[in-house]
Amino acid sequence: MADWLWDHGGEGFAQAYRVDEVFLDAQSPYQRVRVIRTPMFGRMLILDDAVQTSEADEFCYHEMLAHPPLLTHPQPRRVLIIGGGDGGLLEEVLKHPVERVVMVEIDRLVVDATLRHIPEIPGRAFDDPRTELRIEDGFAYVRDCQERFDVALVDSTDPQGPSVPLFGEAFYGDLFRLLGDDGVLAVQSGSPLYQADLVSQVRRHLRTHFPVVRTLLTCVPSYPGVLWTFTLASKRADPLDLPPEAVDRRVAGMGLRYYTGLQHRAALNPPPFLRSVLEG
Repeated sequence: MADWLWDHGGEGFAQAYRVDEVFLDAQSPYQRVRVIRTPMFGRMLILDDAVQTSEADEFCYHEMLAHPPLLTHPQPRRVLIIGGGDGGLLEEVLKHPVERVVMVEIDRLVVDATLRHIPEIPGRAFDDPRTELRIEDGFAYVRDCQERFDVALVDSTDPQGPSVPLFGEAFYGDLFRLLGDDGVLAVQSGSPLYQADLVSQVRRHLRTHFPVVRTLLTCVPSYPGVLWTFTLASKRADPLDLPPEAVDRRVAGMGLRYYTGLQHRAALNPPPFLRSVLEG
């Protein structure tokens, strides 16, 4: 009988994946790290019991977290990534003419597991001379850091274990301090279906510090419920002011598979069910 992985979303709800092969099953100081192969999504990275990314649809997630904030900023040169140990977000950021990317990941095993078993996701991103990888606590790094950045991206797991502080108001305040006058921040903010309270909480905490806060709706098929959100906060520019043709012009030649100018506009115009969550 086949083994199945169950990724539990909300109460009484889960999404199941048939496990055809296990490449890694190890315990780090922070979490259980697994790499498996499934028939539909190919190789998948699992942290504890939650799907983080897969060969088949990683671009749906990483493109939507990287490119909207990078295009919202008028000239991003220095980028900070918190989390994102699989390197998929880093790989997207490096498609832009940035000068420096500092990536802070708490768990070295996540980086090593991806490089060994799913190297197609990060590609050569960790070898890029613009990249500085730091294995340490992202919350503490942001609290103590004195370097300034143009764009900050938070690619965290759900708010449990070491990721809990990454959803707090104090953390967002420290990121605001690190960002320049045109600074832009984007964070993964969970499912609008079974984590509506989290979506609202993230927006509320960000509004304490940033004058512009927008939530983007996207689809990540390997995540329970498929629908997912990212929340963007900006000191000045509004992503709604980006015309679709400007987006398409700036990403031309990047080989993107999900994000386009029309997708940018659609993601920022939520359907009524999500609008009620955002307004609440």
